[in-house]
Order: sequence, then C-alpha cells, then structure tokens
Amino acid sequence: MEHNTPWRVLVVDDEEGIHGITRMIFRDYEFEGRPVELISALSGAQARDLLQQHDDICLALLDVVMESDDEGLRLVDHIRDTLGNRDMRLILRTGHPGFAPETDVIIRYDINDYLSKAELSASRLLTSVLVALRSYRDIVGARRQPQSDPAAPARADAALQPLLVPLLDSNQQRVARLRQLELNPMARDLLAQIDCNQHRLQALCLQGDMAASPVVALDPQQLLQQLLENWLPLSRQQQRLLDLRIEPELPTRLFAPADSLGALWNALLAHALSANNSLDQHWQLRYLEPGELLQLSISASGGGVPADPQQDRYRQHWQQQLRPACERLCQQSGGSFEVLADAPEQLLINASVGVRRHP
Repeated sequence: MEHNTPWRVLVVDDEEGIHGITRMIFRDYEFEGRPVELISALSGAQARDLLQQHDDICLALLDVVMESDDEGLRLVDHIRDTLGNRDMRLILRTGHPGFAPETDVIIRYDINDYLSKAELSASRLLTSVLVALRSYRDIVGARRQPQSDPAAPARADAALQPLLVPLLDSNQQRVARLRQLELNPMARDLLAQIDCNQHRLQALCLQGDMAASPVVALDPQQLLQQLLENWLPLSRQQQRLLDLRIEPELPTRLFAPADSLGALWNALLAHALSANNSLDQHWQLRYLEPGELLQLSISASGGGVPADPQQDRYRQHWQQQLRPACERLCQQSGGSFEVLADAPEQLLINASVGVRRHP
C-alpha cells in the first residue's frame, strides 16, 4: 500500500447518530501516517453492497440488531464464509447484549472484539480500532512476504524457532497462573481459547531436527487428556466430537521422552483439527508389550467438506515440516510413524514411541 492510502473502515449501524459520533471520534485520526476513511452503511443489505464494491476494507464495525435481531452476526458469516475474507478485522458493537451474549458470540463467531455501546467510550473504541489495524497490517504484511525461494520458508522457520519457543513457553506459564485466579465464565472461556491458540502455535513451531528429550517417568493417559483439554475450545467451535479410548492394559507409569511425546501428540492434534474436515475423531492409546511401544492411533471419517485456502496452506506446512518432524521423533525413540489415510474426508495415523515400564 502507498503511504498515503487510507485505512478503509466499514461502519454498519441502523442509527445515524452512531455514524456521526464515530466520524467525530476519528476525525483527522491517523495510524502510521495514514488517515482512517470511514464508509457508512445503515443496513446489512447496504453493507453487503459496499463489501462487493470495496475489496480493501481492513476493518468493519458491526451493529448486531438491525433488520433482524442477528443481522450483524449474519454479516460476520457473510464476510468469513461467503466472501472467504479471513484478513478483515471484525468488531461487534451492540446496544442489545441480551440478543447476542458476549461469551456465546466470541466462541461461535470469528470476530476480533465485542463492545457494548452502553459502556463504550471514545478511548475504548480508539484502542480497539488501533489493535485491529495493527493486526490487519501484520496479516497483510506476512502474506506479502516473497516466497520465490522454496527453501526460504524452512530457513525462516528454523531461524525464528529459537526466538519463538521461549516466548511461547513464557506465555504458557502466564496462562497457567491466570487459571489459578477466580475468573468469571466469560474470562475462563477466553483464557481457554488463548491456551488453545498457544498450543496451535507450539505445534507449528515443531522442527524436523528436534532432538529427543530426556526420558522421565510419566502417566501417558494424564498427558494425553491434558493435551485434549487444551484443544477442546477449537473442537467445540468446529462442533466436532473427540472420542478418546484408553486400552485397559495401558500402564499408569512409563519411562518416556516426555517433552518429545508432548510435542508429537500436540502436532498430531493440530493436524487432525486444522487440516481434516471430518466431523468426529477417535483417538486410541495403547501399550504394545512386544517392543515396549506406546502407540497413539487417530481415525476420522465423514464430512468431506472441501478445504479452504487456510487449510491448504496448513497442509503444505504439514507435508514439508510437521510430518517429517513427527516421523523423526518417533524413529529417534525406536518407534514408527504410519499414515494410512490423510484426506479431508478420511484420516488414519498410527504414531508409536519407544518406552519402558516403570518398576
């Protein structure tokens, strides 16, 4: 974008006074030397027309109750699903929170902020818009990074890993401390989503040259259940069933490479939930006594919904980096990694690592 190109913001509200107040707040406002240009729509239908006319809208401020009690939510689905626009930042503003409870909306809809008009101040709106514009800038900037050299993404990932992993670990410690506080239900839901996104990032940072971690005594069932709990917000959002079956002969204590095992299972969970469109997923954890192997089997079928561009990008990353990393982690411990099916309509993976019984 040119330096003087404005940040185009769509304001959708059926109250003309809201448009006037918003224009007054953002009069002569600039972000990174570029002005903010407001485009007004008084209805969901008018907003749809404007979205067709302008493909450079970076942020939309959406009222919830307009032609219908959920018109703003319908617009969210239109932008994300019909138009396929995942970059545009979406902020809901509502004067009727009872029609769209905050916790339900944040969990069910792909929005970036939720503001109550009754409690909204000029500074709060400015802050939310500033955060949204920064996020949009970073997303667009990352998408425009040159990818002419096939080896460049792998080199960049390898170079960033020493920087990202400590940051992710530090954030995970903060999440753990927050979980110890007395939080209201909405805050707990948001914290669970943050934790889920944290684990998705950790899975994406897994590298093929990751060394096997030290062998320690652990409870494999407890480790897997904790990982599944971390991913529940995403599975609920996708309306998927995660079925876990633990074989009765599984020992409660095993000597195993805990960090490598956690990274392996986390990457498998990320792949199963991010790149496969199946409705239900079945996980089976068993102990194979001949050879002393701990095997996790993942199977899923059904759905068959065509993958969107984001899934295609993730699947490419899986094939180039995550899958080879999982194979190496299994082989380093004397186990194996077997992919029998890996498609949007069917998934079947067996991953085993070498372990020893705890005396």
